[in-house]
Amino acid sequence: MSYNSKIKMSIGWIYPIGILISYILLFSEIEIRRYLKIAGEVIVKFPFITVFLVSLFFIVLGIIQWFRYKNWIYPVLGILIGITTAQISFIYSGFGDIFKFTYFSSFIILILFIVINWKSIYSHERFEINSRRLFRLASERIYEVSDGFTERPFVAGQFECSKDELLGFIRFLHGSYVAKPFYLESSVTIAFSMNKSLMVITEPSEVSNVIFGYDGSIRVVISEKDYKDYKERLSFDQLCSSMADVFARFLDYYKKGLESRILTELKSAK
Repeated sequence: MSYNSKIKMSIGWIYPIGILISYILLFSEIEIRRYLKIAGEVIVKFPFITVFLVSLFFIVLGIIQWFRYKNWIYPVLGILIGITTAQISFIYSGFGDIFKFTYFSSFIILILFIVINWKSIYSHERFEINSRRLFRLASERIYEVSDGFTERPFVAGQFECSKDELLGFIRFLHGSYVAKPFYLESSVTIAFSMNKSLMVITEPSEVSNVIFGYDGSIRVVISEKDYKDYKERLSFDQLCSSMADVFARFLDYYKKGLESRILTELKSAK
């Protein structure tokens, strides 16, 4: 089994699948309405049902993303897209200029909302993509299915580097949207997650994380939600150990000046 098949599908795939289905429904409804009109039925050609379903799709998906990521941006974005899409029906129904005005107003508000919150949306997507890649890399050579989730941190051994090298490595991971750092007096914790948005967390304990102690220690914490995103119940200790190995390997690349190799390895875990 390849590591690519071990993790459940990302919620982001719902968008292209939903849009593809929307196009199929759109052309189907247009053809049905055209056939009915040829048959003598008094019916307009505009696909009202599809437009309503697409509007509902965006609203429901935004709510689903709220429950998964805990980021308020997604339900608001879904509602704005849904309302804007639904108003197309009123424009083509001859309800007057008032609905044309509200449609274009909603469209402008939607664009402004995306522009204002683009940094958060973009950062979340990049962090989630790289978090999924980290978990794929960590599970690459794990085939044992045994013990389940545990909340305790996993002590993964030691690393060797100076504090300045470690902090530079952490800044590189943050700047590359691999993990979000939290700096403490005796350690630095990097957080990552396939579920909760890193843009809204205030503590690394809310998600999966790796703790680098300034004394050279490494501890790994994998959240229950991230663990359950695997299709099989992998050996938890092996998964934590493998995750520590991934970051230790990345740290070694950084110390050797091979930062590009970190990104290349991540991108290979598709």
